[in-house]
Amino acid sequence: MEEEVIITEECVEENPEENQEETNAIQKTEDTEQEKNEPDEENELLQEINAKVDHLTQLFTKKIQHTAHEEKIVDQMHAELQKYKDDMYSQLVRPILLDMIEVRDSILRMSNVYAEKPEEEQSIPLRVFRDYSYDIQDILEKNNISIYFSEEGDEFNPIKQRALKKVKTPVEELHGKIAESMSSGYEYLGKPISPEKVSVYVYEKPSDVEGEKE
Repeated sequence: MEEEVIITEECVEENPEENQEETNAIQKTEDTEQEKNEPDEENELLQEINAKVDHLTQLFTKKIQHTAHEEKIVDQMHAELQKYKDDMYSQLVRPILLDMIEVRDSILRMSNVYAEKPEEEQSIPLRVFRDYSYDIQDILEKNNISIYFSEEGDEFNPIKQRALKKVKTPVEELHGKIAESMSSGYEYLGKPISPEKVSVYVYEKPSDVEGEKE
């Protein structure tokens, strides 16, 4: 028994090179397998990156298509709104234009009537001109436009009136009040669109007025 043990130990001691070769062979095998695995990991990582890029590209494409679709809808809505405005404007303005055409035709008819008369009778009476102003007033009132004017002594309202002239007065109570209505004012649904033209009193002391006269 002792001899067998000794022989075995000797055998082990006598083959260190063989053991080293086996170890080297195992290490080479592991290195080879690791080298084989590294390209696989790189390929997997590359595929994962490509997949993410493709996904982002798809999202970006969808976003562009969605944005283009939204812009198309906005443009379409804008065109429809503009068409609606044009139609509405036409509906609002058309009655006024027709009334103005009627007034013009009436003036031309009246001119033709007076043109056929003797020269001494061709002058148109003042009343006829006033009647035309009433015709136009009817047109304005039919379209929610009201006409207003002030009386002497009324308070001046800068929203509804525009002062074109100042009139000096020695009466202090009249200062800032309306002296004369020079033309009517016009408002649409209660909102002034053309202010009344007026002259306004401006107070000056009598002594100042007398001094100017001297």
